[in-house]
Amino acid sequence: MKNLSYILLGLTILLFSFTACEKETSKYGQFSLEFDNKVGSDAVTLSAAGSTDYPFSTQMNQKFNLQTLGYYVSRIELTGPNGETYSDEVTTGATAAEVNGFYQVLESDANSQSITLKNVPVGTYNKITFTLGVEADYVQDGATGGVLDPANGGWLWNWDSGYIFYKMEGTSPASTRADNTFRFHIGGWKEIAGNASLTNNVKRITLDFPTNAEVTESSDLEAHIIMNLLAVLDGHHAVDFSTTNMVMSPAAGADIAHSLEDAFMVHGIHGN
Repeated sequence: MKNLSYILLGLTILLFSFTACEKETSKYGQFSLEFDNKVGSDAVTLSAAGSTDYPFSTQMNQKFNLQTLGYYVSRIELTGPNGETYSDEVTTGATAAEVNGFYQVLESDANSQSITLKNVPVGTYNKITFTLGVEADYVQDGATGGVLDPANGGWLWNWDSGYIFYKMEGTSPASTRADNTFRFHIGGWKEIAGNASLTNNVKRITLDFPTNAEVTESSDLEAHIIMNLLAVLDGHHAVDFSTTNMVMSPAAGADIAHSLEDAFMVHGIHGN
């Protein structure tokens, strides 16, 4: 019996030592994302409402400008060739302090285009996966704060339709609206049988890195992610401003949402 007690004590000490050693050798760094919006090879510039200057053009040779551009990114994950994984913390709550892992990337706000992921395990990473939108579990949580709060600029339609997760507004002489404007509000997080107006347009997107990212405790790496607007307008279902200039419901935005899957790419990994 005494020998058994000694054995159990030894195992306990060994387990404690192993755990302590594991904690001591766990190392973390940080990794940043920089979202860069483009129209083909041109940088996005925003125009004042009513402007008749049209710096951009689609493959249909329809000229346009932009007054608003932005999107929600959430549930970010990094993976590596040797089994490395990192998942950004995602939580919701009634206050901004309780909301984590949701980012509203706005062309009008340069600070919103840079996201810093902290406590990333040291290792090699070669892929990033993120959600374009706000998924069902988090919409069903009910009223929330921070960038998801409609009172704070959050793009919530209602709890049935969910969040507008991609917003693009501008002007084109090809638009048949009286003021030549177009508005594309893409959202929708669920489908209901018999309800043709609701559809799930949320996209889960995985992108390969052009080179491996070696995260260390002291590294300051950044993934330069380009969102190409022409991939949206000239994508699977090319947009004709003369017939498509007001998209304001989940079902109406399904074709544009499909094109969004191909709009993002990692241009490069920068830093030391």
